[in-house]
Amino acid sequence: MTRDNYEMNSRQLSRGSSLFGTDPQVQLRTALRTNDFPTFKKLVSYGAVDLEYVNPYPDHKTCLELAICEPNKQEFVKLLLQHEVQVNKVNETFACAPIHFAVENGNIEALKALLDDDRIDVNIKSKGNTALLMAIKKIEDLEDDRERDVSIYEDMVELLLKADCDANSPDLKGITPVYSAAKQGLGKVITLIIDYARSPVDIDTYKDRRGKTARYFLKEAFPHLVDKFDSSAQAEEVINSDKLFSYLSRHDENNFIRDFTKLVNKNEHRQVLAANNGMFTMLQFASEKGFEKVVDTLLNAGADPNATCSGETSRPVALACKNGYCTILKMFVENESTLFEPVNGESLIQTTVKGMKSYGKNANADYNGCLELLLKHPKININVNHPDIKNNTALHYAARNGDNETVLELLRHGACVGLRNKFNEPPLADINAKTLETYLDECITTNGERPSDDDYEIHMKYSFLVYPNNSIENEVCKVPLIDTSNNNVKECDAILAPETDALLYMTRNEDLRPLLKHPVITSFLYLKWQRISCLFYANITFYSLLWLCLILYIILGYTGKKQWSSIEALNVATHVGATVGLILLIIRELFQFLVSPTRYLQSIENWMEVFLIFVTAWIVCYDSAAEPIKQQLSAVAILLSSAELVLLIGQFPTLSTNIVMLKTVSWNFFKFLLWYCILIIAFALSFFTLFRNEVVNDEKKAPDPNNAGKEGEEEEEDFFEDPGRSLFKTIVMLTGEFDAGSIKFSTFPVTSHIIFIVFVFMIPIVLFNLLNGLAVSDTQEIRADAELVGHISRVKLISYFESVLIGNTKSTSKPSACFAWLPAWIRDINIIKPKTLCMKPLAKRISLFPHFLPKYRILVKPNKDNVIEIPHAEPIGKFGDDYEDIESGGCCFERCQNYRLDRKIVKNAKIIIGKKTNVTEIDELKARIDELHKMLKESLQIRQ
Repeated sequence: MTRDNYEMNSRQLSRGSSLFGTDPQVQLRTALRTNDFPTFKKLVSYGAVDLEYVNPYPDHKTCLELAICEPNKQEFVKLLLQHEVQVNKVNETFACAPIHFAVENGNIEALKALLDDDRIDVNIKSKGNTALLMAIKKIEDLEDDRERDVSIYEDMVELLLKADCDANSPDLKGITPVYSAAKQGLGKVITLIIDYARSPVDIDTYKDRRGKTARYFLKEAFPHLVDKFDSSAQAEEVINSDKLFSYLSRHDENNFIRDFTKLVNKNEHRQVLAANNGMFTMLQFASEKGFEKVVDTLLNAGADPNATCSGETSRPVALACKNGYCTILKMFVENESTLFEPVNGESLIQTTVKGMKSYGKNANADYNGCLELLLKHPKININVNHPDIKNNTALHYAARNGDNETVLELLRHGACVGLRNKFNEPPLADINAKTLETYLDECITTNGERPSDDDYEIHMKYSFLVYPNNSIENEVCKVPLIDTSNNNVKECDAILAPETDALLYMTRNEDLRPLLKHPVITSFLYLKWQRISCLFYANITFYSLLWLCLILYIILGYTGKKQWSSIEALNVATHVGATVGLILLIIRELFQFLVSPTRYLQSIENWMEVFLIFVTAWIVCYDSAAEPIKQQLSAVAILLSSAELVLLIGQFPTLSTNIVMLKTVSWNFFKFLLWYCILIIAFALSFFTLFRNEVVNDEKKAPDPNNAGKEGEEEEEDFFEDPGRSLFKTIVMLTGEFDAGSIKFSTFPVTSHIIFIVFVFMIPIVLFNLLNGLAVSDTQEIRADAELVGHISRVKLISYFESVLIGNTKSTSKPSACFAWLPAWIRDINIIKPKTLCMKPLAKRISLFPHFLPKYRILVKPNKDNVIEIPHAEPIGKFGDDYEDIESGGCCFERCQNYRLDRKIVKNAKIIIGKKTNVTEIDELKARIDELHKMLKESLQIRQ
């Protein structure tokens, strides 16, 4: 081939060509499927493809494995072997090597090609089976055309035996090739084993789980062949990995330790320690089954505590945690070489908690002991909030299992209740309210002094709200959480997270909502409010000035006539103030929109502000509009701006109850009238048909003596002239304003009076009083729990500030029904990130963790006017630079502040402390009963 042709073909077969697809791997798979050997050979020869590439679903196989699994692909197999593809690589999905695929599919030609390769390992195992044992077992599964297939597998057995495949290697149940052949009555296979086995065949050592050996079945089926096995060779003791695995499969720990100790004494145990049966290493097997003495023996002999195999990628320590073997876990902890890193993306704590679902199936399991060891042992440093591939933490699984004790234990060791999984669910979704209340009570402690002492302190802990990447522990992380290529960015800089996300979820959960009144949560909200209140007051001050300027400008200079020159200056000032305020309002709303467009559009208040911006812009920028337009725009602007100011002031915690009542009553009225409007419209149309004026010819109209001399006066307006005006009049009449004298009952005196009486009874009397009762019921319900309503409003306000300043998060807002159909990536889109626009100082300003509360707790001194003290951590990592700021207050505002906790919060905390310290007689009796029950259980176990 010339150089030009070669270059042309190379370009043709390169990525992006279109022989069979744009990807060379797809071309290779297509060529194999269509039996196009020339194209296949060109792709392989020119190196345009990766021969070890594992094809995606539904294949999950390499090209060699696909060629072996499909018939009449001998040329493809040989070509791939010539290019030295891996012949002993075990497929992770099927746990099979190429030789096992050949036997499984009865492809004897492919098997011959593989055995001709010098690199082949004929004794490699798949799920504990060698290729020889697999070929013999396949005969048992044959159904159709059995005679032809049996001969194929018998030929395979002969090929494998000639290739020196071990005829003594058992599977996981202790079944050997001779055992399987004798049990099936395969005389020819047994003869082949006798003729071609290069090592003496052992028919006595390996036993199945019922204790039967190959000799047992040989005597039953082929007694004349028993003598042909070399019994003298069997007398010679051979200890290998297969024999040791057979002991483990039969749960024979004593014989395993005996034979393994012999190998150790001969210093021949190294090769055995590294062996596996295709599914487990010996240490993995022992850890999976709970063989404590075997694990101890293997570790003392120098077994690698972290070794795995292709059949099982979990380390032995993970298998011990999964099955709850606390004693074995202690052995691994004492071993200096044991790694406690996540296994397959899952921490050992998660593995232990997930294994608790099967608690009770294994009497030797001690999951609580394993969990306690993992959480408390000083050598083990596992992140309790480590997420798996679904972003579930250990707390997710414990809560889902309904294991309240495990939930409490994880919370005590720093588990975060707000971390969300891929389904946007926090652990709080499954945590029992009583369990969470118990933990919150535990978060309130004292310094041990008497309540009357001046040094008496109440400690409150908030570690359950701390995100892992927002903690002091993040300072010592090995992997930076953000890109540190920029020298101006500190390494491992903490990523701020919304701290009230968990509390926001609690506001939406009916069971957890009452816990918002707990002193731990109320004190946390108090601290957050102290941090965020300056921004809140600044926002109210700005909008109040805008509202005042707008109102004064409309009244003094926009709609009225300018009569006094002294007002001109004030008019100009208010116009400038309204213009500046409008610009700032546009910047504020635009920023909020760009942070999270979807969340912004879900709020009705935001739509009001957008409409207010357009109306205000028209007023301040277009002064030459017609007077009627000015009057209408002014009315709308005054109403919208005032309503927005009321809602804004109503966000203040002490006033939030009134706004909640306003919103609740308005919404309930709207829902109620939305259904009742059918009846109101019906009455309006009835009045229209009864009371509308008929067009009468003036010549035929009889003179009315009562109107004599009043022809020039303006006639009274007829509200029932058309359906629209009739509906308006009916709605006015709903409030009791009937003006019955203007209604013409004379046209249809009987019908009109009856319908009007029914209307008076159903609408003004029944419906109006029903609405009043509904309003009273709603307001009483809200007032009855005004404290909780105030806490909920405060949580929502703080959470909104966090979402804007810290950035868009999935959890800050629940998508409404009109946006739920949008894809998640559209709902969560954020055009700008506030932290990149010099907003990080403000974000840091409103955050408590890790700068303001480096130890995630506060100290309150009730006998010193409830003064709050903040314990400080030792300066480590980058916080060494910020330590002085924390100590001295960081800014003038903080140095001038003297934080004092609200008296009501301190009082509630004292009540909880009193409940914990005062143990009643019933509690003592329960504790005694539990102790007796535990002693009885231990005595029964000893007897068993």
